[in-house]
Order: sequence, then C-alpha cells, then structure tokens
Amino acid sequence: MVEDSGKELQEKVEKLYKEAKSALDARYYMDAERIFKQALQLLTEAKDETKAAECEKEIEKVKKDSATFSPVPAIDNHAHPMFRDTLKSNPGLFMAARHFRLKDEIIPKGLDDMIEDMDKANVEKALIMSLDTSASDHWAFKESMLSNDAVAELVSQYPDRFVGYGSVDPRREDAVEETERCIKELGLKGMKFHPAAVSTYPNDEKHFYPIYEKCVEHNVPVQSHCGTTGMYFTKIKYMMPLHYDDVAVDFPTLKLILLHFGVGGWHDQAMSLAFRHPNVYLDISGASPRIYPQSLVVSANTPFYQPKILFGTDYPFVGMQSWFKAFQQLKGFGWSEETQRKVLRDNFLHLHDSEPVSPLDMLRKEGIDVPKDAKR
Repeated sequence: MVEDSGKELQEKVEKLYKEAKSALDARYYMDAERIFKQALQLLTEAKDETKAAECEKEIEKVKKDSATFSPVPAIDNHAHPMFRDTLKSNPGLFMAARHFRLKDEIIPKGLDDMIEDMDKANVEKALIMSLDTSASDHWAFKESMLSNDAVAELVSQYPDRFVGYGSVDPRREDAVEETERCIKELGLKGMKFHPAAVSTYPNDEKHFYPIYEKCVEHNVPVQSHCGTTGMYFTKIKYMMPLHYDDVAVDFPTLKLILLHFGVGGWHDQAMSLAFRHPNVYLDISGASPRIYPQSLVVSANTPFYQPKILFGTDYPFVGMQSWFKAFQQLKGFGWSEETQRKVLRDNFLHLHDSEPVSPLDMLRKEGIDVPKDAKR
C-alpha cells in the first residue's frame, strides 16, 4: 500500500514537472513557478527531502532566469520604432530622448535591435505607430515621425511581432480619408494621436470628431496621449484627461486608450474616466514602475480596473528589460496572477478582438425605452 502511494506521488510530481517545463518552453514563467511550487508541496508532505531540494533549485532558477523578463509573453501597447540615425531629424523627439536621459547605445540602430530587445524582455508583440504632424506650422514638427506607409511596411517585415497603428494630423483637409486608408488599405489596427503635438484639443468637434466617427464605423481603437510629455515645443494643456470625458460621452462605443495614464499629476482624472466609461482604457507606458502612483497600482487588482489597464513601455524612452527588472524587484506590485496576465497580455487581445460595450444596447436588453436614433 505504501509502495502504491509512493508510485502515485511520483506520477503526480512527474506530471507537474512536465507541465512546468512546457510552461517554460512557452515562456510563461509565472505558471512554471506556480506549478513547481505545487510539486514542492507534494514532495514536502511526502518528506522526500532530496527531491524537495531539487525542486527548490528549479524554483530558484526560474526566479533568477526571469528577473528581467515578463512573467508571461507580454504585449507592449506602446513602442516607437525610433532608431539612432533618424532621431535628430525630429527635434521634438530628440528633446524627449534627452528628457529621458537616453544614451546612444540604448537607442536601437534598427528593427533587428528592437526585436532583440523584445526577446530579452519576453515581449511577444509590440504596438508601433506613426505620429503625423504634417499640418503643423511649427518648425520643430515639419517632419512627421514616420509615415503610415512606413509603419505598415515595418509590420509586414515582422507580422507576428508587430501591430501597427496609423496617425493623422486632424488639421489636414483629408484627415478622414487618410484615417480610412490606414484602416482599409494599410491594414493598421487603430489610430494614435498626440494632441499637444498637433495643438488641438482631443474634444475638438471640428477636427477630431469626424476621425472618431470613422474609427467607430470600422470598430478600431483610438489611443491618445494624456498627461505631461517629454516632447518639447508642445503645450500640455491640450492633454488634460478631463477633455476625453466629452469624447467618451459623445462616442460611447469608441474604444479609447488614454496613453500614459495622465502621468505627471493627472492620473486621478484618467482613472475616473476608465472607472466611468466601459470602453475607456488606461495605458501605463511612459514611466518606470518605480514612479507609478499607489492608487493606480492598488486599483489594478480590483474588478473595476483589472480589465481596463494595458501594459506599455514607450520604448525606447523606457526600456522593456528595465521596466520588467523594476517590476520584478517591486514583487509585481503585489498583483495577483490574474491581474498580471490581464494587464501584461490579455487585455490587449480582448480590446482588439471584442465588440465595444454599448450602454444603449445594455438598456435596450433590459427593456428600457431608448430612442431608435439615440447615439449617446
């Protein structure tokens, strides 16, 4: 009987070891560590000290190997394909690099360097984007950061590693047409804006609202900068998160990502919008985990915010490996496994694969009278 019990234990441990090794192969380090700990508990209860010690070594190895990795294959919601030899062509971005104290050796030379940085951080995919400032009358923004065609070309080189977003200066006469071209012809998955770089409030009904209408029509997300910025020659008054409340109310089915979570003191405003509106998300890029506000960190573990927060770095301004090194040193903020999995990966996938929540449809399903022509 004792022999049978020992054989059963051995089979359970072997099965757990196989599952843990499979998780490691898939780079799900968080899962591998948890499974090894389950095996350790069985071995400890069985008082098999030798195998328990070996299992403890496996756990320590996982912790050591993943000290600068994402615990799951992450998706970076905000990464710039910004390379060393082109940085000086854009004065605003050059000043942003200075603001973030970037050394030349940290800035990638090209796309292969970026892919290597992603691999080292266990980042499976990154969202890359252009920034169109072509209608600007300011000398520093005469040259746009990439073009939409250039972003589409980069995505085509590594379709399994990059997701592309377009951008259009809302002051362009063909802004709506270019938005549609980005989505239908170039295959870009959403649109990105920086209101301060184009000196236009995000709730500007003349310039931005027609673009939002087109994005709602095609069910693609919009991500837009809010909070302070390292990009110089801009005015941050255009990026107060409260301006986006108008947008969320007027376009209740627009998937709207508030980039950089209102960093620099406006995070409470940004959080209030994500709390209030079912289709508003918070992107946490643009800052080291060491300076995230405690209210944001704690709220991520709650059902109100857990599905609404997207991991991002703002690469190369914030390095992917350095982000995860800080994240691991801070014990993952005390986030549950579910929170880590959702923030680092699953929320991004759900955002792009799901239909937006419609408050009007919710009311109709409950039998509440809503005018047929109601849009908000």
